[in-house]
Amino acid sequence: MPRFRLAAALTGALALFGSSQAQAAVDAKLAPDQVTITDDGRTVLVYRARTQDPAQPGRANYVHPLYAPDGTLLTEDRATDFPEQRGVFWAWRQVRLNGQLVADGWGMGGLTYVVKDTKFQGRVDGSGTLTLDTDWIVSTGGELVYVAREVTAITVYPLVKGARRIAFDTTVTPRVEGLSLGGSEDSKGYGGFALRLARPDKLTFAAQGRVIAPAQDQIAAGPAMGFTWAREAGLPNWAVGLACKAQGAPITQWVLRNTHSMQNCAFPGRAPFNLTRDTPLHLEETLVIQPRSPAK
Repeated sequence: MPRFRLAAALTGALALFGSSQAQAAVDAKLAPDQVTITDDGRTVLVYRARTQDPAQPGRANYVHPLYAPDGTLLTEDRATDFPEQRGVFWAWRQVRLNGQLVADGWGMGGLTYVVKDTKFQGRVDGSGTLTLDTDWIVSTGGELVYVAREVTAITVYPLVKGARRIAFDTTVTPRVEGLSLGGSEDSKGYGGFALRLARPDKLTFAAQGRVIAPAQDQIAAGPAMGFTWAREAGLPNWAVGLACKAQGAPITQWVLRNTHSMQNCAFPGRAPFNLTRDTPLHLEETLVIQPRSPAK
């Protein structure tokens, strides 16, 4: 399959998963600091509930490692170039109260995630859902402020024809008035759901039937993005597809890097999104990991 057809393949893969009749195999091992999700005994991903570094209380509430079905490692954590980037994570450079910048969740400054509860439920279709109940605590003005509650569900589906689907569903509900979240305060505006994939310098990007060239700023490239690695020894022989939504609408702005950095479906961008108790932030993301087609 040519690389530019990966986004179309992602759509087909979603339909394929919707019609699967696989037997239950997805399970979880729960521990206070992390949850390991497995499929037929093999690790699919590890969710990090607690930091392992007291100097970085914000290094929690993310996924790493994420594996391909054959055990190939697909993500990086604590890279020397951008140590704040962490596997599969969702965070914002601007956490504001009444317009004042009080924390940087992306850079792990001033925001602590307290994971209060982790639950796992297997389903008859073979999938399993990990539900996470997390408090956001901001240190501002010499006091700790409980600013939001985040509930995230991570659903892992069993393999279908060698491909894996993982769905993320997050709702952030403010616990104070005047909470807003924004991306970086520059033209890039990166923030929200992001992937630190292995060897990003070897990635090719594709969307809507065409190859997408990475750029310094955001790129309007449609509702789904495909990522493939070069056909070289030691690189993953897999393709990754990502589709994102915010408030029920597809996210079509992307921050893509062929240098050592992350990949991001950017929301809301530089201008902050205002949350209220009646209008929480609802995010949905779907990852599909599938074998890449043989070279032609």
